[in-house]
Amino acid sequence: MGDGTEDELDPAVVERVRRDLAELGTDSASAPEVPPDVTARVVAAIRSEPAHAVGRQPLRRLQVIGLVVGLGAVAAGVVVGAWMLARGPAPTYPAGPTAEQITVARPVTDIPLSEPQIVELLAEAPDYGPLTEPRILASCLAGLGYGPGTPVLGARPLDMHGRPAMLLLLPGETAEEVAAVVVEPGCSSAHTGLLAKSAITRT
Repeated sequence: MGDGTEDELDPAVVERVRRDLAELGTDSASAPEVPPDVTARVVAAIRSEPAHAVGRQPLRRLQVIGLVVGLGAVAAGVVVGAWMLARGPAPTYPAGPTAEQITVARPVTDIPLSEPQIVELLAEAPDYGPLTEPRILASCLAGLGYGPGTPVLGARPLDMHGRPAMLLLLPGETAEEVAAVVVEPGCSSAHTGLLAKSAITRT
């Protein structure tokens, strides 16, 4: 059974365990501080435990230290859980856009004129509206990707779904094709304001 020295807790050991628990509680990276009454209850419960029972060997010092540390960790876990519940649920953030949701803005093709009406403009004198000045027109064409000297086959101001715009008819990819381009009145090389673009076949 032993000489009884293992039946009592060494005050120095208890003090060291208590100090370790206190240091754990003050570590901001681990958990909130363990209340002093929790530590006191753990130590008191161990001191009041009988040194040995019938058919059972007495707890050794290392076992007692392990028990104290284990109970302290449990108590700290309870405190952490209560603290997290008191803080409320973590804020949620909307999920980022998926690949299907990421789209590139493209000009629409629904020019508010029928193809025959657009083709008729090829036989009329172009009305350049706010793009009448050659310098401004050249800047707009450059912004659209057309080089200097590109012939404008037709032009007229129009209303694009409630907003003023300019329709320009430019050479297409083939001789039979015309590029119908709708831009904002302030079209320039820096900002074309492209609103719509469509390929029209000559008849």
